[in-house]
Amino acid sequence: MPTFADLENPSITPEDKVLIQSVLDRYMECDVWAKKALKNTGILLTSHPGNRAFLKASIETHKKTGYWIVLGYDNYLNPKRPDITYEQMFPARDVMDMVDTFIMPYHQTWGGVLYPYFWILKFGIAAMSGFEYIYCANGDCVLEKPENFNQLFDLLGDNDIFPVGYEENGGRPILNTTGIFARREALLKMMNHFEQNFIPYKNYERTCMEMGNCEGRMAVAAKDLGTKIAIPEKNPFNTQLHRKGGTWFDVLGFRHVHAEFGYAYKHKKEFPELKYFDERYMNSEYEKIKEYWNDKEEV
Repeated sequence: MPTFADLENPSITPEDKVLIQSVLDRYMECDVWAKKALKNTGILLTSHPGNRAFLKASIETHKKTGYWIVLGYDNYLNPKRPDITYEQMFPARDVMDMVDTFIMPYHQTWGGVLYPYFWILKFGIAAMSGFEYIYCANGDCVLEKPENFNQLFDLLGDNDIFPVGYEENGGRPILNTTGIFARREALLKMMNHFEQNFIPYKNYERTCMEMGNCEGRMAVAAKDLGTKIAIPEKNPFNTQLHRKGGTWFDVLGFRHVHAEFGYAYKHKKEFPELKYFDERYMNSEYEKIKEYWNDKEEV
């Protein structure tokens, strides 16, 4: 095995030193990537093909934190549809190059986000067993202030989980899963609770009316398990975060750009900045957004 000391050895030829340096450079390149695994926190971004227009910006901004990035991806490759190709459903190569770990479960036939989201979290948490803390967010969210990421530890305090939003909702609490920061062991227990009341299907039927959607089930799990929740001082505008605001926005610049875009497009409001869109996965909407910002800059 070559070492840096070999480069100082006068008996080694210049040609061999070039080869040794090449090998050492590859070792060090791996080290830059691998040392992130020694940190106490990992980032899990959940996504699907419909989010690809926002995924690149999401990964880019979260990568600036310096933490390990896991991409959990919903599987749209239906075995009954062999005509569906990888290119139609997977992130672009340059996007995948930014990811440290990729997780994808089996194709889900469940209608809606609840079932695939559960599997992504289940296997994502399992893959992140070496981390004490897990930050999880939708892959269409960005951080405008990634340099403030470590403030999440203070905001979590001695609690178990710090969600982007929490609402009592008239006695049926909602724990907003758009963004959460949690101790891994607490999050694992919550997902085990989720599974026990979800699989097999008869358990879902039994608990459907009582627990509701994903946000409702997370809140029920926290209550049943005695999970300590750090309630954000300011909730976002609503559960979709289609407007800027809330504690996570103030501290991290956390934005759900997909929701902002949908709201702006429908109600003729200000679009998110052009840099948050990936033109490859948009149609005429991209030109409208581009025109909007060009016109605004000219004023």
